[in-house]
Amino acid sequence: MPETTPLIAEEAPFIALVERFASCRELAIDTEANSLHAYREQVCLIQMTARFEDGSLEHAIVDPLAINDLSPLGPILADPSILKILHGSSYDILCLRRDFDFRLSPVFDTMVAAQLVGLDRFGLADLVRHYFEVNLDKRFQKCNWGARPLSDEQRLYAILDTYYLHGLYDRLRVELAERGRSDQMAEEMELLERLEPPAPLRDIDRVRRMKGASRLNDAQLKVLLWLWRTRERLAEGMGRATFKVISNQDLLLLACDQPTTKSALRATLPPRSPAANRFAKEILAAIADGQSDDTPIPAPPARESNGRLTRSQERCLTRLKEWRNHTAKEEGVPPGMVANNDLLHHIALAEPADHDALAKVTAIRRWQLKRHGEAILKVLHDGRE
Repeated sequence: MPETTPLIAEEAPFIALVERFASCRELAIDTEANSLHAYREQVCLIQMTARFEDGSLEHAIVDPLAINDLSPLGPILADPSILKILHGSSYDILCLRRDFDFRLSPVFDTMVAAQLVGLDRFGLADLVRHYFEVNLDKRFQKCNWGARPLSDEQRLYAILDTYYLHGLYDRLRVELAERGRSDQMAEEMELLERLEPPAPLRDIDRVRRMKGASRLNDAQLKVLLWLWRTRERLAEGMGRATFKVISNQDLLLLACDQPTTKSALRATLPPRSPAANRFAKEILAAIADGQSDDTPIPAPPARESNGRLTRSQERCLTRLKEWRNHTAKEEGVPPGMVANNDLLHHIALAEPADHDALAKVTAIRRWQLKRHGEAILKVLHDGRE
């Protein structure tokens, strides 16, 4: 176990590191971000453990806050001859794409692999405990990774997120092959590699996603929008996460009651709410602006529909779920690793009569056709008799 791993925060050692890592065989990667402590989340650390042809390992922690140009790392992350090993990779892939336009390929996600081999608990700490009988210290999980300097304990915590990934990869790769799930793993990794950050939402649509916003009428929703924008402006100016400035619950209370005086504001909110004290002036102004705004509320975007099922198709969906749950139990994997509900809905809706028709169903995987195609068609056929 590494005693300490230095933080690479200058260009020269970073370039030297990239040059060394360009010859590695596998590269374990993790990131730490500051979503709980900043208005705009950003990657604050990139931890890497490289394994070379001779089996040797090198650990490194790169400081993206100190190095202006991380682009030299990009070709390594996209190099098809270097396997990138991550745990719970979707978050890291999206963050690295968003902040640095990095693309990772090929990828091996130890969390997905652990589910495919039937492990009940598949968090990183769970896997390290299961395979290596080591308990990872998770006390820094929610700390502010954007703060500097980092302590020795923080650096150790950070690098341990990649330290065990090569060993997990070695074990899980064998177990996947033994269970005949290597093809399933490969296809799931292809999909992960193609992940893209979601398109930005309009302000009003972000507001509509707040829990409880669906119960508001248009007048209340308009006030909520002005309150939300005010909180965004305050949080950005303070460099703080929005929920640490004013909570969503307080915004909803204000949108419903719409107090117009400081005394009414204090009566509406909990005593310690910043909206009733520190930001009272801004909040009252936002409420007034929302009340006087005569701009029509835009219609919500059309929802993508899976398609409404007939009663016969609903019964088919029930049978498919029963088959899926039984199969998952027999194979010792989570039900979603056989087929998720969305796919089963599409199958019930399409009512495919043969393998070719089943292959055209939205979102079905190649491995699902190969492993479960005949069983799915039998469920459909038996239901028609």
